[in-house]
Amino acid sequence: MTVLSIQGQANAAVVLKGLLQEHGLPSLTPEGVDALSARFSTGLVLGHGVVSHNGKPLIDELRVLYADTESKRLFVNRGNGQTNERPVGNLTAAMMAEVAASRKQARITDADLDRYTGVTRQHMEERRRAAQK
Repeated sequence: MTVLSIQGQANAAVVLKGLLQEHGLPSLTPEGVDALSARFSTGLVLGHGVVSHNGKPLIDELRVLYADTESKRLFVNRGNGQTNERPVGNLTAAMMAEVAASRKQARITDADLDRYTGVTRQHMEERRRAAQK
């Protein structure tokens, strides 16, 4: 059995972020990152695929904190019109839709097909047929 001890506030912050994302809980506010990463900077253990703190799964402690009205300020509020979708990189859903709408598939012309033979031509013909469907 491999057990990995996670030490330090920066490492704890990374573990917290990943754990919250994995279990569908909201992200932490900057205040929450500071407070919770300091709280869990020592005593985090990763073993059997579970992150534990003081012998208990850390996700259970985070769920209790999220449910508590006093510590709820440490988490990002989802109720103000934000979607629960996870952003990809730094693009919002609206930005990704705009990028997708602006992309145009290059059309393969007969002149393009005439320049190639063999496997390349076969692939280009397949792409052309797929684009026409």
